[in-house]
Amino acid sequence: MRDLSVRQSFRFPDSFAEFSKNEIEQTIHHRFERQVTKRPNQLAIRFEAEELTYSQLNRAANRLAYSLRTRVGKKSAPVGVFLDQGAQLIVWFLAILKAGFIYAPLDRRLPVSMLAAMIDDLDPCAMAVSADNAGLAQSVVKNRCLIIDAVMTDDESFEENLEHTATANSLAYIFYTSGSTGTPKGVADTHRNVLHNIMRYTNTLGFAPEDRMSMVQHPSFSGTISSLFGALLNGGTILPFNLHRRGLHTLTEWLKEERVTVFHSVPSIFRQLLKTSDYYPDLRLVRLEGDQTTTFDIKHFKGICSDTCVLVNGLGATECGLVRQFFIGSGAESLPDSAIPVGYPVQDMAAHIKDEAGNKLPHNKVGEIVIESPFLATGYWKKPQLTNQKFRRSGEHYRCYHTGDLGRLDSDGCLTHLGRLDHQVKIAGDFVDVTAIENTLTKMRGISQAVVHDYKDLVQERHLAAYIVTDDVVALTITDIRDYLTKCISTHMIPTAFVFLNELPLSNDFKADRRRLPSPERLRPILKNEYVAPQNTLEKKLTSIWSEILEIEPVGVTDSYFDLGGDSLRAMQIVVRVNEILESSISLKSFFDSLTIRDLVRLLSNSKPSTSEFN
Repeated sequence: MRDLSVRQSFRFPDSFAEFSKNEIEQTIHHRFERQVTKRPNQLAIRFEAEELTYSQLNRAANRLAYSLRTRVGKKSAPVGVFLDQGAQLIVWFLAILKAGFIYAPLDRRLPVSMLAAMIDDLDPCAMAVSADNAGLAQSVVKNRCLIIDAVMTDDESFEENLEHTATANSLAYIFYTSGSTGTPKGVADTHRNVLHNIMRYTNTLGFAPEDRMSMVQHPSFSGTISSLFGALLNGGTILPFNLHRRGLHTLTEWLKEERVTVFHSVPSIFRQLLKTSDYYPDLRLVRLEGDQTTTFDIKHFKGICSDTCVLVNGLGATECGLVRQFFIGSGAESLPDSAIPVGYPVQDMAAHIKDEAGNKLPHNKVGEIVIESPFLATGYWKKPQLTNQKFRRSGEHYRCYHTGDLGRLDSDGCLTHLGRLDHQVKIAGDFVDVTAIENTLTKMRGISQAVVHDYKDLVQERHLAAYIVTDDVVALTITDIRDYLTKCISTHMIPTAFVFLNELPLSNDFKADRRRLPSPERLRPILKNEYVAPQNTLEKKLTSIWSEILEIEPVGVTDSYFDLGGDSLRAMQIVVRVNEILESSISLKSFFDSLTIRDLVRLLSNSKPSTSEFN
């Protein structure tokens, strides 16, 4: 595939040094301290007007670590971090690790009840909070642990590295994931596993001291780890960006001003860069992970980057880190008809496709993605039953993580991610590949984003709905979109409802939030033809039947049945109802030859003369 040639031609920075595997047998902060020794005056962090060199960052973290040990004690326990994006946050992360504790970033944007549940589950020994978060922190902590002002005074006489109380086996962090869908669960991982994950990124993408790496998502999002430590453990510069305070509209200027070389985000954030005609000559690498990348993203990314820039579509999870990568470079890329692949293996991470019984499936069969490796997360904090359910032993040194994601392996080992198992859509008893429909939609001129989801009608039958964001290049109608899809995919895969949105609803980590998609309205969609009202009794009777079964109001006599959201199941219902009410005997086949009310009137008039009484 094209990925191989792009990998082979992808040039690493001149300052790149391989991250050797023996480097994972230490702590994260020990690796960082070695970078401090090598390049003390190198810029480590730049956040707005604040800059810290490696030496300055290390001294600040050491002072804070000494203070933590003094105030909290020398015990390995979680410290909650209730801070927003910025340099202070990174100092705290390093200080907590240096002091021998476990850091756990929390997101203040979550509901108070959810935060309280996380605190109850985490049982931290302390919470680091900023002044503007202090009140909220007090309300969720309720005197269960020490609350520490993030800008607490520390003793500048303690600036040397602390003795290391942690080992490669020690827990480094706890990230809470999927809390918005139910009971929050914290994923705990060790220093060794984090370092192995950074090794995988470094050696495949060439992270180097000359890199300036973005950190745009909230620090409670585990995907930020690869950028943060990918920079600081390789001598590079990390550039935090407070997306929620500054807004998406300022991202493009910031990216150019900071001369970012490695941009990392979920696809929905990256698409903000595609909305402008800006050009980013400093970018050498765009990393997209955490959600579905579309053909729209691929088509347009080269317009904003240099010919040497590479886009890497990756697959990872909090529970396992980086698993797969697919490299896309310049030139006439052949885009797949279904989802953009997440690609090929990285070191020590195997991916299998399994059925519900746990059996490996052959190539090109769809099943659950199961990751096998010695370097998976230790499990879910204080949830042994859930840990045993999702993480299973597969050998003396290996375990398997059942991701809950659907995927397909090609014969050459390329993996395609097809969404969540719990997002599977089954229509009329058959599973539908919604990612293939979404990818086909984003290939159409004028559509920038598309999500396909199922919905229930008034009688609880399931149908497909397409939620579409246009790029305002062309004015699209439902007729245009249906005509396009008819030429590209099977009829049963064409959605029956189309909803135009200004933007897709997003979760706190900027993934498409399917739970917040609105239900399709019972209004006549935007069609090419103008609405023509029924003129006689028969047309009124037929439009009433269509309107009731299609759940659309009003129905025009020249509207195409399929443009109104019709499908085979509803067609059978209409035929039965028409034959009952009009005492006719039209067949389903003849109905499909008469796809407007006017056509149906002619069919009825030819087949049953008595219908003239309705005229």
